[in-house]
Amino acid sequence: MKKVSLLSIIALISCLYSCNFKNNHSNETNADSVVVEKLVIADTYHLSGDTAKPACKVVLTMEIPVKYKQDSDYLHLQKILSPLTFGDEYTGDSLKQAAQKVVESHVNAYKEIEPEFEKELAKSGEAYSFEWDFDYTLSPVYNRNDFFCYGVSSSEYTGGAHGMYSNRYYTIDLSNWKRIGLDDIFQPDSSDTLSSILLNRLMKQLNVSSPDSLLELGYFDTEDIMATENFYLTDTGICWVYNPYEIACYATGQTSIEIPFKEIDSYILPDSPVRRLIK
Repeated sequence: MKKVSLLSIIALISCLYSCNFKNNHSNETNADSVVVEKLVIADTYHLSGDTAKPACKVVLTMEIPVKYKQDSDYLHLQKILSPLTFGDEYTGDSLKQAAQKVVESHVNAYKEIEPEFEKELAKSGEAYSFEWDFDYTLSPVYNRNDFFCYGVSSSEYTGGAHGMYSNRYYTIDLSNWKRIGLDDIFQPDSSDTLSSILLNRLMKQLNVSSPDSLLELGYFDTEDIMATENFYLTDTGICWVYNPYEIACYATGQTSIEIPFKEIDSYILPDSPVRRLIK
């Protein structure tokens, strides 16, 4: 069998463009939006360096900030996003630096199982469980009005019946370079009311009339449906995203619940930054 060394692919696609996000289909670059550039970092490593054997495949497709109002703004934003999207150990890294380290860490972890793989292959002749796949997509979902909402979509498979996927969101207020959380948006003691609003909206989306009906659709205890930090902004509201196993079984899939500002306006702080979006 043909032997190959570690295959490393780092492809930089250098087309600058303004992100086409969910609620703005214009290709124009606004003064209050961030210019992003597409970057793909990928690596494939076959066990024992043999292309006929299982492999670890890692692909990161990113839209990274490359320009904002001041020359240094884009790098400052990247360094805010790196620990949020990849973990605290990547504090101080640009998104490209962090992504390269993430790819390397997955490949190195895979190399450590080579002795186990050889042993299992000799014993059973089965190798399918040693296929690893990691696919990440990072891109802004809202990029205007001095807000930058960054979405991280991940799909991972390291053996077993099925892989795991998730979508995480991080919103940065570009007027002060801080991440926006629930405490920056809502009045204290509003969590129970928000939970009720989210539950009613979900029932409306699924066309059911009672919370018990959600249980039949694979949802867990309806008390688990509450406002979390996993949300992104739109021009007209806030969208919460719940990944598999958070409020429902895997088969039910991901749940998104968008609440218009007009339904929650009375619970939003008077000085909340999101009031810039409320007309």
